[in-house]
Amino acid sequence: MVDYVSKVKELIKGHQFFQLTASWCPDCVYANSVWKRFGVEDKIHLFDIGDLSGPEREQWRQAFQKVTGSRNLPTVLVDGKFWATESELHRFEAGGTLEQELKKINLLS
Repeated sequence: MVDYVSKVKELIKGHQFFQLTASWCPDCVYANSVWKRFGVEDKIHLFDIGDLSGPEREQWRQAFQKVTGSRNLPTVLVDGKFWATESELHRFEAGGTLEQELKKINLLS
């Protein structure tokens, strides 16, 4: 049996900027467009569960919820801690603070 929780911990530990994502998820497409717009898409490690079977996808999402507190697509982690979903990205963008928020986490210089 796969220990998804341990695998999630290992995945997160290996990347400063990490996103749980799915290729078919419109909110993930939006988040990825933010990274592209700011030219930082190569700094974010994307873990795409979009092509997995439904049951396996659910196992990963449950493990992410246990480890990070979020199973949302997308979930963005910084230094192993929850940072945002698309909701926060939309809020930052609507408030005109998105660039400032990306600088706070050192994603932008």
